[in-house]
Amino acid sequence: MTIAQSKALFERLQADEIFRNRILAADGMEKCMELIESCGFDCSTDEVQMALNKCATNITSDTCGNFTLWGNRIPG
Repeated sequence: MTIAQSKALFERLQADEIFRNRILAADGMEKCMELIESCGFDCSTDEVQMALNKCATNITSDTCGNFTLWGNRIPG
């Protein structure tokens, strides 16, 4: 993934709630990669994980609803 694609993926994850929710609700990294690749991003699983982690830290707990990256509810 180029730096520009990495930045574009991160920006899309932050700005596009529907896209972000689809990625977070994916049944594992394989499905997550399929969704990301279908949107034209070419990246490794490590790069996707870094973008998701960075995105997750930038979203407040009120916004993310206390869910894991794979959509499981975190007990509060």
